Amino acid sequence: MLNIFKNIRPFTSYCLYDWANSPFSTVVITFVFASYFEKAIVGDPEKASIMWGWAISFSAILIAIFSPFIGRHIDKNFSHKFWLILFTFISSVGAALLWFAYPIESSVVFVLLILVISNLSFELGGVVYNSLIPNFAIKNKIGEISGKAWAAGYLGGIVCLVIILFGFIQTESPLFGINKDNAANIRVAGPFVALWFILFSLPLFNNISNINSKVTQNKNSVFKDVIKSFKSIFAYNDVGKFLLARMVYTDGLNTLFAFGGLYASGTFNMSFSEIIIFGIMINITAGLGALFFSYLDDKVGPKLIILVSLFFLIIIGVFTLFITNKNLFLILGSALGFFIGSVQASSRSFMARFIKNGNNTEIFGFYAVSGKCTAFIGPAVISILVYFYDSQRIGMSSIIAFLVIGFLLMIYVSEPKKLMPKMSNTSKNH
Repeated sequence: MLNIFKNIRPFTSYCLYDWANSPFSTVVITFVFASYFEKAIVGDPEKASIMWGWAISFSAILIAIFSPFIGRHIDKNFSHKFWLILFTFISSVGAALLWFAYPIESSVVFVLLILVISNLSFELGGVVYNSLIPNFAIKNKIGEISGKAWAAGYLGGIVCLVIILFGFIQTESPLFGINKDNAANIRVAGPFVALWFILFSLPLFNNISNINSKVTQNKNSVFKDVIKSFKSIFAYNDVGKFLLARMVYTDGLNTLFAFGGLYASGTFNMSFSEIIIFGIMINITAGLGALFFSYLDDKVGPKLIILVSLFFLIIIGVFTLFITNKNLFLILGSALGFFIGSVQASSRSFMARFIKNGNNTEIFGFYAVSGKCTAFIGPAVISILVYFYDSQRIGMSSIIAFLVIGFLLMIYVSEPKKLMPKMSNTSKNH
């Protein structure tokens, strides 16, 4: 199978991994299975939001705990390829097992358990993947590859959602002879995402050779190395200030992703098909935003792009909380996507500029910490607000607060001026 991908350039193979893993987040975490869990398994929007929120929060805590240590272990042992393949496999198997998430109440525990394990592996795989970005960028154009990879990911989400919508859900004759008994035409989205993930990850696996480093590794334990790095990173320098700002605004974005499908379903009473169409629209605009700003990132710097994007996310987000018209919500929600894509791509580009001395995976381990160590707060706040006020609108309003605080903190972060050195022999020749 790998022979098919021999002629794919490393730059393209890197972008293809985003194409490969994006449907897991789009289909499983945000739209199809989140809504399926709410409507078919739980049957109560508020109760489903609370359970889904706590499951996402728990997986986020595990990600924050493990990512720096696993990242440091990988850097010390140069085992990037092994761990990326392992995490990809585990998250793909988790998605495939959702085929057994039957529309009955007894499936609740099973689905939540799969959600925690597969999401943990998915995010840890992202740590390894992000750490490889310097070696796949052409002429150190980190912003370009980050933006184009995010755009490829959103495009992959679109294509996968379209296939699921018209090939399985919104048709009288689902593909491969799948029937609609026990929601089989919806449950099949899990195995479909798993196959998609594995297949399109193969080009990157094929383009990662054994990693070597000219950096002399110390003999300290992984634990001591991480604690030392933690103290250094958060000793009131720009890395720490950036991670703090990103921690806050990413908490808002992650909460938006986790509850976007539930909000659309519960507040605007969207059907499965409408939610998938909504997901397609957001993926289109997010991909366009990531692609558009990828040409500006290396020229104007990622900080400006992050600030501009957060500003528009706040303004548009406020309007979405007050509207009651479903079509207007679709328009404004899609507009949010344009700036979500740019924030994500430029945040990764910004962090990559802090890499030095071969600590690629460790630095992105801390990057994952900043996105996950408080990620339980966003879903928890929504769950609590929904519980007390019995309103998804009030719950979702907390997202705006995270974005505003993140924007204000980001203003005080200084952008690094120099790009990082590459690890040697990370990928095949460009």
